Amino acid sequence: MTDTESNRALITRAFEGLRNGDPSNFIPLFDEDIEWQVMGSSTWSKHAKGLPNVERDLVGPLFARFAGPYLNIPELILADGDHVVVLAKGDATTHEGAHYNNDYCFVFRMAGGKIVGVREYMDTILADAALGTG
Repeated sequence: MTDTESNRALITRAFEGLRNGDPSNFIPLFDEDIEWQVMGSSTWSKHAKGLPNVERDLVGPLFARFAGPYLNIPELILADGDHVVVLAKGDATTHEGAHYNNDYCFVFRMAGGKIVGVREYMDTILADAALGTG
């Protein structure tokens, strides 16, 4: 299996879990030195380096806003070498009952079977409206 095929398979497996609200195949892919950028200029647009910072500054605040499971349904997964691109649709409900169904484009950079970089594109105005300030 080539690196491209292997990387695509890892991300596909992770998103099949996320489709059902199960991050157990996604989170273990995070490299200790992961760098995650949420692109845009809203309060949810952030840049975090290192797993502890990604968990504290991005993942933790986001999941704290949801009343139940967060689904991320892949629509398209493309891979080329160490990059995997995923178009996906989020689906969750906030504690206040707001429906959060953002569209995403994730650009993952892989190394050694781990995610070392993420560039996340989404509707940041929708994120601010549904999730409040991050």
